[in-house]
Amino acid sequence: MLFDRLNFLRFLRKRSEPRSLGIRLGEEVQDAATAGIERADRQTLITYGRPNLVRPNLVMGFEGWANAGMVSSGVVSELKDRLHFKKLAEIKPDEFHLFHSQGIESGRPLADVREGMVRTLSLPSTLFWFHKNEKADRDLVISLGTEPELKWKEYVDLVLGGGQDYGIERLYTIGGSYDNVPHSVEPILTAVISDESLKAEMAEYGIGFTDYKGPSSIHTWLVVAAKKRGIKAVSLWGHIPYYVQVPNAKVCYSMLSKLTKMLNITIDFEDLRKVGETLDAQISSVISRKPELESYLKRLEEDYGKGERRIGKPLEEDIIKEVEDFLRKHKGGE
Repeated sequence: MLFDRLNFLRFLRKRSEPRSLGIRLGEEVQDAATAGIERADRQTLITYGRPNLVRPNLVMGFEGWANAGMVSSGVVSELKDRLHFKKLAEIKPDEFHLFHSQGIESGRPLADVREGMVRTLSLPSTLFWFHKNEKADRDLVISLGTEPELKWKEYVDLVLGGGQDYGIERLYTIGGSYDNVPHSVEPILTAVISDESLKAEMAEYGIGFTDYKGPSSIHTWLVVAAKKRGIKAVSLWGHIPYYVQVPNAKVCYSMLSKLTKMLNITIDFEDLRKVGETLDAQISSVISRKPELESYLKRLEEDYGKGERRIGKPLEEDIIKEVEDFLRKHKGGE
């Protein structure tokens, strides 16, 4: 794999994380739901015990449309890998996913077949874990899932209603968006917020604010619904250069550095920072070999310096392909 030697596999292998244990086929057939307790009023929500959580924050990441650079899934996965979490709950996928969407393989159930025998069959899901933060006045709940395709209102009500049962007072969603930004500058992070009072707080962390008009994601629905419920919500977005369509450690590192400060949690991400630097060096190497790419990067940097940046601005497909081909051929510098 491209990032093997960069210790970046944690981002690539997380595609299996937001899936339920599903059905195991062995000596016994069992469903993951039997390990939990199905709420009578929420048949699609399975809870695992009732921990005493103190004013927890909820951080959500999703695979799918708003996961450019694997920022959304990668940030939540990194938190889960580096702190001690216990499983809290799970949303069963049946009501919210089309398992047979034409042309979309990621939404289909995953099977593990060995020597002709089906060992496991897992479905896309939304999983929740909790962390008791003894060093702060708030605990932490994280969630990782696949963006639902159906019944967004019901899905959002289930998430926020269940969250309020555990005392959630603040929601963060993490998103990644391809944008006309150069890789050579500090990552751009912006926010969509549910309350004007959050603007000053976000500004303290160097977070800008999004201007956008177009198709929305589940993140937007969560922010709007959270406001109606009196939950303060922040949707944080990392902006990924169009021409770097690979897992982006640099933007993930920047997002995690800001987010952990907001959560009052201390984690060392130095290894991730170094991976991001290596990726930057690779990109700069391919661009330096192509005058037309150098010219394109210079225009991006000039526009960035003038504050002239527009989300969704078209980009020449051959530039994206050229960078991807280079990274694929060199596989992390081999």
